[in-house]
Amino acid sequence: ETLARWLAAAGGRRVVLFALLPLVAAELVSTGSSWWLTRWAAAPATAQLPYLLGFAGWAVASAVLVVVRSRMMLSLGLLAGEVLHSDLLTRVLAAPLSFFDVTPRGRVLSRFSREMLIVDVSLPSALQTYLSTLASVGSTALVVLAASPLFGAFLLPLAFAYSAVQAFYSASSRELKRVEAATRSPLLSHVAASLDGLATIRAFDARRRFGSECERTLDANLRASLASALVNCWLGLRLELLGATISAAAAALAFARNSASASASSAIAAGLRGAGGGGTAA
Repeated sequence: ETLARWLAAAGGRRVVLFALLPLVAAELVSTGSSWWLTRWAAAPATAQLPYLLGFAGWAVASAVLVVVRSRMMLSLGLLAGEVLHSDLLTRVLAAPLSFFDVTPRGRVLSRFSREMLIVDVSLPSALQTYLSTLASVGSTALVVLAASPLFGAFLLPLAFAYSAVQAFYSASSRELKRVEAATRSPLLSHVAASLDGLATIRAFDARRRFGSECERTLDANLRASLASALVNCWLGLRLELLGATISAAAAALAFARNSASASASSAIAAGLRGAGGGGTAA
């Protein structure tokens, strides 16, 4: 639901689909550069310059498309952030006074600071990373399937493993983000109240008490942030393990295919030698 509102604020599905074109084009260019590199490796030594210039062209095209992709995703993020910020500001200014009586000031500050930063910067960056990784994984899987069709037998258990990790991580990370946001609100409220009453705090010599309270709220927020970072490390370790499993499976299939081809070639050669020896003896 949150992502759907962000997409609507960014301009709707048509604008997002238009922004995906550089991403798909960049992945196609990356695959094409790898294909050109394989042709270059098999080319004779006298034809190195054309392949070198061609590979340079592929690299320049890939770099340009990556810049265009990043620029478009950043523009979408800024556009969505502007729309959502205007809507948030309008609703807050139109809210009754009872809203400010029951809502902590730190929660309002958190909405306009940290959470708007996520909408403007973090969410477009995460979405771009997710889509580029998805396109890269899809193209790599297609190439591996074309080279080793037996690799398809590993796709179903790997997809199940990825889905299980994703479901566990999403539920945990979502709740930890909520805890982090909930602990950030008291911290901002305490800092704002301390700044407003700084003269009173000094007059009553309550600096130590307010400092201890600030440290307590800061520790609570840092504990939630540390737990969120540890969950990210947990996810990274599992993803690296699954990636290593995929690489090992692809390498084993390639080795088995090459071994089978070598065995077949040896059997054919032995058969031909046997047939040649039998014909000579006859």
